[in-house]
Formats: sequence, C-alpha cells, structure tokens
Amino acid sequence: MSKLYYITFWLFIRLLICFCSTSISALAQQTTYVVSGTVIDARSGEGIPFASVALVGRNTGVTSDENGLFTLRTSRLTDSLYVSSMGFGVKRFGIDKNKLIQQVVLRVPPAGKVLQEVIVRAGENPAWGILRNVRKNLEKNDRSRIRAYEYDSYAKTSISLTHISDKLRSNPLIKKVLQVMATKDSVVDDLGRKIMPLMMTESVSKYYYRESPERRHEEILKTRLKGMDIVEPEIISQFVGGNALSYNFYQNYIRVLGKDFASPVGADWKGWYAMYLADTTRIGDFVCYEIQFDPKNKQDLLFTGKMWIDTTTFALTMIEAKVGAEANLNYVRRMELEQELEPALDSAGAMIGWMPVAMRTTVELYGVGKNSIGALAQQVTRNGGFILNKPKPLSFYDRPVSVADTAKTNAIPLEELEGESKEDAIAEELYWAAIRKNLGAADSLSVADRKVQGMIDTLRAVPLVRTTEVLTRIATTGWYRHGPIDWGPYPYAIAVNNIEGLRLRAGFRTNGTFSKTMVIRAYAAYGTADARFKGGFEYDYILSRRKWTIIGARIAYDLERLGFTPELINGNKVFYAFSRFGQYRGGYYSSNGELFVRTEPLKGVMLTAAIGDRTFMPTFPFHYRTQPDLDHNSPTRPDFNDSYWSVEARLSRKETYIMDGNERIPVSTKRTPVIWLKYTHGHHAFGGSFTYNRYSFRAFQTLKLGKIGRSSYVVQAGFTPSRLPAPLLFTHTGNPTIFFAPNTFNRMQFYEFVSDRFVAVHWQHNFEGILFNRLPLIKKLNWRLWANADVLWGSRQAPNRRVDAPEDVKPGLRPTVFGSLDPNIPYIEAGYGISNIFKLLRIQVVHRLNYLGPRTDRFAIKGGIEFSF
Repeated sequence: MSKLYYITFWLFIRLLICFCSTSISALAQQTTYVVSGTVIDARSGEGIPFASVALVGRNTGVTSDENGLFTLRTSRLTDSLYVSSMGFGVKRFGIDKNKLIQQVVLRVPPAGKVLQEVIVRAGENPAWGILRNVRKNLEKNDRSRIRAYEYDSYAKTSISLTHISDKLRSNPLIKKVLQVMATKDSVVDDLGRKIMPLMMTESVSKYYYRESPERRHEEILKTRLKGMDIVEPEIISQFVGGNALSYNFYQNYIRVLGKDFASPVGADWKGWYAMYLADTTRIGDFVCYEIQFDPKNKQDLLFTGKMWIDTTTFALTMIEAKVGAEANLNYVRRMELEQELEPALDSAGAMIGWMPVAMRTTVELYGVGKNSIGALAQQVTRNGGFILNKPKPLSFYDRPVSVADTAKTNAIPLEELEGESKEDAIAEELYWAAIRKNLGAADSLSVADRKVQGMIDTLRAVPLVRTTEVLTRIATTGWYRHGPIDWGPYPYAIAVNNIEGLRLRAGFRTNGTFSKTMVIRAYAAYGTADARFKGGFEYDYILSRRKWTIIGARIAYDLERLGFTPELINGNKVFYAFSRFGQYRGGYYSSNGELFVRTEPLKGVMLTAAIGDRTFMPTFPFHYRTQPDLDHNSPTRPDFNDSYWSVEARLSRKETYIMDGNERIPVSTKRTPVIWLKYTHGHHAFGGSFTYNRYSFRAFQTLKLGKIGRSSYVVQAGFTPSRLPAPLLFTHTGNPTIFFAPNTFNRMQFYEFVSDRFVAVHWQHNFEGILFNRLPLIKKLNWRLWANADVLWGSRQAPNRRVDAPEDVKPGLRPTVFGSLDPNIPYIEAGYGISNIFKLLRIQVVHRLNYLGPRTDRFAIKGGIEFSF
C-alpha cells in the first residue's frame, strides 16, 4: 500500500468511528469552468480546423471548428492544455485553473519529426507492436536500471471530507461544523463540489537511489502542516514525502492501497488489458503514440486510461491511470494516478533513462452503508535537480526515511508574531516562496489552497472539533497524549477472566516531547478475584538513531499464559489482548527482570543481547520431577526460576519503516524474507533452576503470485537438547476460541502439544477475487477466497517426557497433561474461507486432519474482522 493512502485510510476510519456513521450524498452542486479560444498555425497565423484540444491529465477534450475556434466546458480544470492536429506539432499551453471563464490563443508549429518503425503483423492490433518495443527497450528507459540517482522533491497533500448524508448532518459535531462553514467562502474539489478540508501539507525532500545493492533514502528537509491534530506531524511528513507515490509502471505490478495492480506496460500487459492505438501527438518535445487501455475483466485489479509512448525511444512519457468503480476494491469511489516523465542525461549528455518529473494522485474514499461520509486525498509532486550515477556510500542509505530536526514548520500568520519569532517566520516564508517558484512551479500552493488553509484554521477553532481530535486519537492509537506523556494503551485497560476476575490496568509511556533519547514505560494492574497487584517498568536509552542502538532494562510482575509470548504469537497484540478474557487456561504468575542492548550495525541486520531472570508459579495443577532418573521416587515441585542470557539476530534486507517519536514501526518488507535467529542459554546464576541451551528460528514472507493472488508464510523451528520441564520447552500456540487467528493452530487446544524440537509452517493464500470475480451472481459482492494450511512436525524425547509427574498434585487433583507429537506424523490443519463480507467480515472453515481423539472436533467455523482495501 502506498504510504499516503495508509495515512488517508487511518484518518478516514477514525472519522467513521467518531461520527458513528454509515451512504453517500453530494454536499453541493458542481461548478463549471469554460475555456474558449482559437487554434492557429504558428507560421501562417491561420486557424487550424478540427484540431484536438484536451486538458493535460484529464480525459476531457473538444475539436476546433472549421475556423479553429473551440469551447471546452468541464467541472474539473487542470493547469494546461495540449493541442494536436494532423500535419502539425503537438504543444502544451498553460492556463489559469482557478478562473471560471477564460479565453486563449493557441499557436501550434508545423510537424517535422520522423517516426521510428513499428512492426505490425497481419491481423494484429497495431498497439501490440508498440508495447513489444516498450518491453524491448526496458534496459534503456527504466529508471531502476540507472546505477544511482538523486533529486529534489516538492509535494503538496490535502485530505478533505466530500460527502455528508442528510442523517449525518443531524450529528452535533457535523451540525456545528456546517454552521461555521456557512460563514466562510466555500471550498470546492476538482469536481466542483463543496468540501470540508481536514489537512494540507507541503514538504520538501531529497531522494536518493542506488541500484546495486538496491538502496533508497529520503531525507525530509522541510514540512508545513495545516490540519487536524490526529496523527503526529513527524509521521505525516514521512508518509507524504516526494517519493511516497513515485510508482514505476515498468514493473509488472504496481503496489497501491495494499493491492497489486497489473501495470499496462508490465510483462503480461496482453493478458490483462485491451489496447487501442488512438493517435500520434506531441507531449512536450516528444512525438508520442497515444494508447488507450481498458481491463479485460472490470472486477480485476487493473487500470483504465491513456499512456503516451515516445516514438523514438519507446519510453513512457506520460500516463493517466484510473481504477474503475467495478474493481474488487473496498472503500474507493475514485482513484486516479497521473505521471509525467522526462529523459535523464548523464554527464556526457547521453540519455540513460526516464525520470518522473510530475505526479498527481487522487483517491476518494467512502464508508459502508447508507449514511457514511466520504474523504478525498490528493497529492501532487514535482521533482527536479537530477544527479545521476554518483552513488553514496552504503552506510548513507541505512535509514530509508529521515526527518531533519528543523523540518517541521507551522504556517502561523505573521501578524500574530513579534520579535525574533517574526524574523524566523519571514525567513521561512522566503524559503517556501523560493521552493514554490523553482521546484513546485504550477503545482505549488495556489490561491484556492490558501483558502483551504484558512478554512482549516476556522474549523479547528471550534471547541467540539478539538474534542473530536482527542477522542479520535485515543480510539485509533490506544493512547491519550498529554504533553510529554502518553496514557494507555486503552485496549488493555479492562479484562475479565476466571483467575483475576475484573482486571483493571493503567499505564503510560514518554514520547519525543519528553526526550529524544530516553523512553520510560510503566503500568499497574489489579485483579478483583486474585486480589493481587501487578505491574511493570521499562527504561530505554537510545544511543544512536542512525544505527538504532538502544540499551534498556525492564522489570515486571504479572499473570502470563503458556504459549502467548510475543515471539510465539508473532506479535499479534490484538490476539494477546483478547487472550486475557474468559477461561484463563495455562496461566502462571511471573516475576521477571531483563537487561538488553539492541543495535543495527548494518542495514537490515538487527542484533539483540539480553540477560534476565524470571519465575514460574502456575495457576493450573502442575508439578514436575526434580530428579527424573529416580522415576516415581523423585521429589516434585510446581515452580521454578529461569535465569538466562540470549543473543538474537533479525535479518530484514529490504524492510522499510517510519519513526513515531521514539518508536520505530516497520511498514513493508519489499517481499523479501524477514528472519529471526535466537540462542538462549539457561544457567544457575541468580538462582536459576536449570542449565540448558535453546535454539529458535522464525521467518515470514509475502509472495506475489501474479494472476492467482498473494501468499504469505511463517516458518518456525526450535531445538533444545536439554532436559527440562514442559513449560520451558516449545509450547505450540493453539486457538480454541471462535476467532480465526492467522499463524496459529486454530483447531488445537491451548498447550495441547509441547516439543523439544519442532518445525511449523503456517501458509495463507488470498486469491484477491481472481475466482469470485468471474462468477456472475457473486462478483458484484467483491468477496475474496482464502485458503490456509498449518503443519507441525515435532517431538519430545524420552528424557524430557520422564520429567513429567503423572501422580496427583494432591489427592483427587489430576495434573495437567502436556501432549507430545509422533516425530513421524505431522499435525495438519487445512482451511478455506471468504473475506470481505460486507467489506468487513471473514469466515474461515478449518479442518483438523489428524491426531483425532474421542472428543476432538474435526472441524470449526471461525470468524474475524478485517479492514482491507
């Protein structure tokens, strides 16, 4: 998913939650723009009859009459026109996109460029020969083949509400906002509809790329934000940088909104698209073939639009790509991608590729049901100052995105400032004026944009809006920010289970306002049934952000559960929160302390070393033999102390991430595996009960499989050659709840099986509508088919099984039995299901194929909630 629309969707969902809304009605009528004039021969001065006049970036145009006169009416106006006619060159003309009515004279030069040869086979679509040449010249034109490049970027982003239903207008917040808006000049979108602005940002960045090994780095130099205080400005600046939407259409698939769209110039263009050679026109200095493309199946994740191919180099010079309303995509009413490219020249003046110089992206989102709101996100980007084939040292690319300390600026009116602050503000204004003139050009801040900023200031002055900002942040992040402290997370605040009764929890963490180097986390909890206080404290010190080096210490006392460590449940925090409700099987009280150091010496290689100590006191009937060789004569006990040290390596070669204050959040792994390797050594120091060695491995990856969808897998393995009680071995994560949890065993009971050596494979495949899109009665529902399989090979050797104490814990109380797998027979589950039901629900059927006891359920239907485009 592209960065901009992750953040757009976050904002949109937050608004849906706060307004409790669910269909869409237009807010106001459209505005009509009129551009009229004459197309004339630049040499003779005579009118050119039947010339094509069209808006650049829009599929809107007219033809001049016999005297060269034309009148173009549209509800959406861009900043330029292009004109073409047989026998004449093609030229682009600038217009004022803010004027409702304007007249222009368009002087077009005679044509004089010879086209390259295109081989068209008998009975063949003439566009096919052109597309074959595009693929043939990939090495010369695709910018990803350039050894290294860097450039400057200016990006402008806006997010607004576009639709408010009659029912939603009765909402007190919306009613108040509409009253305020009525006192101001209205703001309209590119379709001429009145909108409610939420946010507008400008950013200036420097983007760097290195081809071998492939590395990227974007440095956010300046940002200016006007908008609702829902997301931290630092996060927004990383999402809306100049390269956020720099799609490369030469790739086979374009990753947009978390989905893989087949490119119209990708390797399989012929299988996905119907192509039409429409015209030969001039784009800037280049005579181009104009090719229209449409999806062969409208429900597939494909584009419709136009592209212009240079007739000399067969390079993509401009493309307008839209997503149709029938595509299997949620919450998207309209999506348009536009890109202009120009040739890049090396130091000798030779062309070595084509670079994107302008990008425009528009996405209109909507909710579910009859009374939902809609949101519009737009971004325009201008690139310039290209420098080619001057790669930086590899260490320069260690951080994919960095934000300069002086990046954030606020657009505060000068009249509200005085003294030194006013002088700084004047300097900032001069900086932005120069950027807009030299880099942003026609796409920089306009009069209409300034009106939008004024509207945002007006809306944020409404007290009810400020309250909504706070509630929205809490509802979606789980934290309430008050100065340097974040209070929460609120999903963990309340739980009810059979051991603790009503569990109440409160906690906090410090943020970047408190310190850029220190992070403090703490929480306290209390259970009404066990009448015990629990809590935890952690202190981290960030030694280096560039190498992400941290030292820290943590202590805690709490009720935990076998098989529910973050490592075993793959970091599924929601699953962890829900696990505290209901019957708390496998619970144990634990006091633990740990010292750790973490660093990333090389990009994608994270090393962690830790030393710690923890106790185990079970709440379920359990004891183990302390001298298992004595068999039934061995003493037993239920608790133990585990002292250990560990080293871990995490390898993620192409992972990208963003910074949220002092938190580093992974965003994408670029489809390469992420691998963990860990070694743990238990010892008798600090009162440890056992000496042991433990080896762990985990890997996950997402695989793009073209037409048949996308697969993901998680592989886990572990081995301990030591003799230990079952809770210190590998407890496999079962999930007997009604909720489907990926990467667990959904038909296995909690701690049903324990192993001292194992390999587990969890696989899921999303067919992305490839099957349901072709079923007449189902395709309009936009359902998506899933399949999953979970396989576990494991065993517990005889010395470890003898540690189990089968005798009653006390008279009449049988001990908990931990099962073991046959090393020759893997445990297997398989499932299939449908997601995107009502654009929200997933139903998964799971079959347990073996290890079937008398009371074992072979099959279950489970549900889940998924937000997905």
